[in-house]
Amino acid sequence: MDPVSLVVAAVVAGATAGLKEQAQSAVRDAYLGLKNLIVRRHGVEVGAVERQPDAEAEQESLREHLSAAGVGDDLSVLAAAHEVVKAVREHDAAAARAVGVDLKDVDAELIRVVNVKVRGDATGVGLERVRTRGGIVIAGVDVDGGDSPAHP
Repeated sequence: MDPVSLVVAAVVAGATAGLKEQAQSAVRDAYLGLKNLIVRRHGVEVGAVERQPDAEAEQESLREHLSAAGVGDDLSVLAAAHEVVKAVREHDAAAARAVGVDLKDVDAELIRVVNVKVRGDATGVGLERVRTRGGIVIAGVDVDGGDSPAHP
């Protein structure tokens, strides 16, 4: 995963887990530290992703702003992003779970998913309420448990 994508993933995971009322203080503290660092050092706001952490458009917009601000080269931000991911993995496994391809409420002629690679506590392909007339082809899915606690 490239550095900017790591930061976006950490913001999404932190916003998803860290802002819940029942969130562990370790997750909340790590997320707020990352968020404050991004804003203070690079002037990039993450509020849109906080409001809609699952919105791909918001994630892509954040990715573009972070890239333009040079966040991928900021070792302090990258270290803070790693801390968020670590805290979420330890305290909110559902928010930390990665999905390579996640299709929901899809109606299509044919769905073809190939060459999906994910790492950690992950699902290669997730399908929910998917309808096709021509079928589904899924090939080349590689899930590497990596250093995830669920995959020693």
